[in-house]
Amino acid sequence: MLPLALVLRGWHIGQQNLWLDELYSLDVARRPLTGIARCAAADVHPPLFYILLKIWMNLFGDSAAAVRSLSVVASLAALVSVFRLIAPRYSGPVALATTLLMAVSAHQIFFAQEARMYPLVMALVLVALRGYAMWRESGVERGLAVYLWAALAAMYCHYFAVLAVLAVNAHFVLTAFGPTRAATRRQTRRWFIAQGVMALLYAPWVEVIVAQMQRGQTWRKPLTLADAGWQVVGYFQETTLGYAVYLDHIRDWFTRLIVEHVNLPGSFFWQPLTFNIVFILFLTALMGIGLWHNLKLARADIRAALPVLFLVLPLLLASGLSLRKGSMEMARYLIFTTPAFWFFTAVGLYQIRAAGWRLALIGLCVGTLFWQGTRIHYGTTARDSDLRPALEFIRRESRPGERVVIDPDAMDVCLAYYAPRYGLEGMTYPAQMTPTGEPVGHNQLERLMREEGVRRAWVILDYRSEKFDAPDVPGFHIVRRVDFPSAYPKVRVIEVLR
Repeated sequence: MLPLALVLRGWHIGQQNLWLDELYSLDVARRPLTGIARCAAADVHPPLFYILLKIWMNLFGDSAAAVRSLSVVASLAALVSVFRLIAPRYSGPVALATTLLMAVSAHQIFFAQEARMYPLVMALVLVALRGYAMWRESGVERGLAVYLWAALAAMYCHYFAVLAVLAVNAHFVLTAFGPTRAATRRQTRRWFIAQGVMALLYAPWVEVIVAQMQRGQTWRKPLTLADAGWQVVGYFQETTLGYAVYLDHIRDWFTRLIVEHVNLPGSFFWQPLTFNIVFILFLTALMGIGLWHNLKLARADIRAALPVLFLVLPLLLASGLSLRKGSMEMARYLIFTTPAFWFFTAVGLYQIRAAGWRLALIGLCVGTLFWQGTRIHYGTTARDSDLRPALEFIRRESRPGERVVIDPDAMDVCLAYYAPRYGLEGMTYPAQMTPTGEPVGHNQLERLMREEGVRRAWVILDYRSEKFDAPDVPGFHIVRRVDFPSAYPKVRVIEVLR
């Protein structure tokens, strides 16, 4: 399974552009360790991933393929842990089916080809689960140590790993203090000592977390209960088909089905979106069957509740958090729960007794996951805003002495990375940073207006810019506008003359 997974994750790994979040990761990782800590404190993620990325970049460089390969390694390690978690406790065929579904999943491949912390968090959480399971089942103390260090590392990569730790603690409490009392006093004591050690080792970062929570993220708005429900739907949509289908389209499809069900044309039911929705519902139903089967097993052996808690508890807690803090991409932040989704899907498939039908359905699932998800992912050349065609256009049209600026200023990390690759580094401003490493405001247009001696300039507007739909550069008049891509622009180049 690993060779297949490696090929799928390595295929066209550098085709899509490095996008804003990835390039922010690279920018942070280039700093000294103290600078990484300051940047992480000013942002919303802990520092460990950036430190590991720094080491990786020193070894392999900063090309798209090089920096993303760290996530490939983490994704493959996660597959190994999934198989070793499932095979001895359930069966080899269920473990193989789970890893096969994960191997071809567009969602897994998408994040394996992104220079961010999510596959690493998933791999670390799964290693922690393996350690916990080893310790609970055989009493091997090494398992508890593996759990402690892997879980701690996961929390230093992403805060939502805390939800996985809570799920494991919930499982321990159920097994140790439930009807079966499946833990000795010594095990219980050692467990809570391990949690205390983990808390002490995480304590130095708690002050930073408090400051980050007080600062908040102004762009996130609290969700209604209905929106939180749709957010969970989005989790299943992204986990199954990745970004080949969007939640807004699914929501519009169901709204139209309910409102116009009598007058809908036949073409409504034969469009690709309908097929994708049916497939997502089918996989979710299989997952539900597998989850129900595991719940029945848990009645006889509470240890079987671990994968249930591992999937359900983080989803519930994250949904509750979003009601207060705002929307979140749950399939991204809770990527460590998705192996449980695929495990339950595999268990659901193995409830089909006829081997021929079961194999046919596994083949159908794998083929559809690839054709409707992974194939479309490979066919997508851009990730979020792609500056490459805009900079190629400027390279052809510009002359020495002209200026290239970008708005909003947070996109400066993208311009700083790609401009030298198009010979434009002498036309851009050096980045201005705060002491914590954050870009200073939306200042590049203001710097352009104050700069003397620049007659012609090229203004790159990202779709996040407040000026994107109404560009205005005081002191300059607009000569032309060019959109990239032309159909659904995310980057707009404005040529201006003083």
